[in-house]
Amino acid sequence: MSVTNFIKKIADKNVSEEVHNAFTRYSLGEFNKEPFVLKLKKGELKVSAGFEYLNFFQRFLAENIKGEVELDGTIETVKDLSDTLSKYKIEFEDKNRFGKSGSKYIFKVKLSVSDYKKLVEELFSEYLLFNVNFTGGKLKVKNQTTPKLGSPTDNFVTLILPESMVSTFKADYLFDVNENFTDLTIAHTYFVNNILLDEKLLKTDANLARKKALREGEIVRKITADGKVIKDVKIKFKV
Repeated sequence: MSVTNFIKKIADKNVSEEVHNAFTRYSLGEFNKEPFVLKLKKGELKVSAGFEYLNFFQRFLAENIKGEVELDGTIETVKDLSDTLSKYKIEFEDKNRFGKSGSKYIFKVKLSVSDYKKLVEELFSEYLLFNVNFTGGKLKVKNQTTPKLGSPTDNFVTLILPESMVSTFKADYLFDVNENFTDLTIAHTYFVNNILLDEKLLKTDANLARKKALREGEIVRKITADGKVIKDVKIKFKV
C-alpha cells in the first residue's frame, strides 16, 4: 500500500518533501487544526477535513481508484500550466486570481485513472482545487479558491468512499485505530517548538532558507470514536 497520509509518514519517520512543505507555513507556537471527521454507514465512508488534506486526498484517490474519473474545478498557481494541461488534452479557461498574483485554470474533463495519477503527481505542488467523481464515490472541495493563510478551513474537502475502499483508507489515515466505529473524530494540535535555519543560506537567500528550514515539535493526536476517547498520543516530528 502506498502511504499518502502525511501524519502517518511523520509517525513512521518517513518524511518526504511534500510532508516538509505541509509544515513550512508554521511559525513557532501552538496550532489547533481542523477536525478530521469520519462517518461510516451503509457500507459508505464519508470523510471531512481541512484544506491541508486536499492534495493528499487527491493522491489517495489517484493511487486507489479504477476506471475513469471526472474532474471539475480549478488549479490556482503562479506558474504557466498551459503545456501541462494540454498534454492531458484538458481544455481550460485561464483567469486571473482575484487580488492575488498568478492564474486560475478552470476546467471540466474526463480522464483515465492513469492520466489522473500522472496529473496529480506532476502538479502536486500546486493547489488542486477540483472535484473528482468516480464509480461509487467522489471528492468535493468547499471553495475553488485558496483560503487566506491562517483562516479556519473546517470541512474544506469532503471524501465519499465506497465500501471496497474503506479498509485501504483506514490503513492509511486510521493507522493507529483498531476499534470499530460509526462516528470518529481526530483532533490534531501541532506544537512547533524550534525552527532550524541554515545560517549560511540565510545570508545569501533568505527566502530559500525559510522554505528549507526544519520544524521540530510534536503533534497531539486525540481520537474520539462514538463519543469515547480511544487515543490521546503525542508524535514527535522534525520536518
